[in-house]
Amino acid sequence: MTNIFNKIKKNLYDQYKILDYSLNSIYSNKSMASKSKFRIYSELIKWYFKFGERNKMYFAWGLNEKDKLLSDYISRKEFLKIKSKAESYLLYLNKISSLSYDVVTKDKFIANSFLSANNIPCIPHYGVVIRGKFYATKNCDIATLDLLLEKEEELVFKDITLEFSEGFILYQKRDDYVFINGKQNSLSDVKKILNYGIWLVQRKISSHKALKMINESALNTTRIVTIRDKNGPVYLTGFQAFARDGAVTDSGSGGSIYVGLDVENDCLKEYGLYNIGDPVCTFLTTHPDSGITFKNYKIPFIKEAIKLCIKSHNLLYNNFIIGWDIAITDEGPVIVEANEKPSMKVVQSLDGGCREKILNCYKNIKSEGKRLT
Repeated sequence: MTNIFNKIKKNLYDQYKILDYSLNSIYSNKSMASKSKFRIYSELIKWYFKFGERNKMYFAWGLNEKDKLLSDYISRKEFLKIKSKAESYLLYLNKISSLSYDVVTKDKFIANSFLSANNIPCIPHYGVVIRGKFYATKNCDIATLDLLLEKEEELVFKDITLEFSEGFILYQKRDDYVFINGKQNSLSDVKKILNYGIWLVQRKISSHKALKMINESALNTTRIVTIRDKNGPVYLTGFQAFARDGAVTDSGSGGSIYVGLDVENDCLKEYGLYNIGDPVCTFLTTHPDSGITFKNYKIPFIKEAIKLCIKSHNLLYNNFIIGWDIAITDEGPVIVEANEKPSMKVVQSLDGGCREKILNCYKNIKSEGKRLT
């Protein structure tokens, strides 16, 4: 009885939040012809009962605009369902038993090691720290964590499974001072953090000078999403991330800006999305720190980055869709990490709905599987 009451209570609360969201949200500062409040509310209710979740990205996706269709956009729940089904067909097509290949991309150390071993350019890594003990790779001659922290002035530590800048440590040593993510700490504080969990240890690298012109406080990564069609992986969508306010990471949790990519012309699109939380979302045309305009700003090595991601996805033959974080350096693109369940929130805000493209790729794989049955 208590469970039924709690479900009813949650349902009523969610509907109240939907009404509040539809009436009071501050949304895109792009000029547009907007749907009526009633239509917005009815579409939010429809989404909720269809997918069992509130659509907190409704305004960021521009669905309040009159010409935007709800059916063009994919929910997290539907995305994961399609991904699971597609990978079941891939298992059959590849004549593989029911194994899960997500661990290859979910574990940052395994992914980095696997791709590097197959001559895919990745951020160089020194090894892995497991509960405070350092295990070096074959290319690293440093034996202990103490020696590593003493010898290197800048290092990046990443929890092997966490995302969105959680479990990210930028270690810097200047004279006799130690800094963690830009804030002064002690060496014992660093070791205390590394005593728990498993951490990939990477070299700190810098963005291409063109990206540093917009923001130089962090590695500004390029998100490229590839999806497997019946003839192999293809480019689906992407965006460029920029840190701001001196943040050491370009993750959204640090208040970053995401800008759409015009891959045909190797440049940025007009708008960047900032503050994607519920209920506020803001579109910007310039970076608030550097003042540089996004529209038509040239981004080097975009096509090379896409080719690199497609090549890498070919090696991960049982993954339907992968979100690649790419560092575009002065020498070219390198892989930062691979995400086996990439979020569609930001990309659908900047590049439009992805539902039809994802469904078509899934249907193509499904029909190929049935053809071989």
